[in-house]
Amino acid sequence: ITERKRAEEQQNLLIAELDHRVKNVLASVAVVAKQTSEGKGSTKDFIDALDRRIRSMAGVHDLLSRNHWQEVALAHLVERELAPYATANNAMIEGPHVGLPVKAAQAVTTVLHELATNAAKYGALSIPQGRVSVRWHRLSNGHGPLLRLDWREEGGPRKASMTKRKP
Repeated sequence: ITERKRAEEQQNLLIAELDHRVKNVLASVAVVAKQTSEGKGSTKDFIDALDRRIRSMAGVHDLLSRNHWQEVALAHLVERELAPYATANNAMIEGPHVGLPVKAAQAVTTVLHELATNAAKYGALSIPQGRVSVRWHRLSNGHGPLLRLDWREEGGPRKASMTKRKP
């Protein structure tokens, strides 16, 4: 009887944890859907962008799951987000091993996804001669560790002029 009670308690704890994580994921999806809808001209554009963002969230979830929800290497996140666009000639990834905890990994993935998507649509990854470099290093400010991540694009299309021409 004691073993059965312990097993039931363990099962209840696991169910409560799963319930908590599912609620967090659904809340995140709702926020992503709302943010995605802002500035989208058509339903197709919205659906395409939302699909890409949800796939990105699923990718980081997969990495976290494989690591038992402990941490994920920043390099893996960068590689995963650049993978659809990167070749040996157009992307460079460099930095020391940095393990990100769950919340940080999810937030950083969102940022990396947006940077990669924008580079592929409008920036350096939108043309063959473009190149993206992603570098990071640790900083110390006396209060704890900090991380600096540099995303640089070179050889992309020229920026369109933002000034209006006078007739």
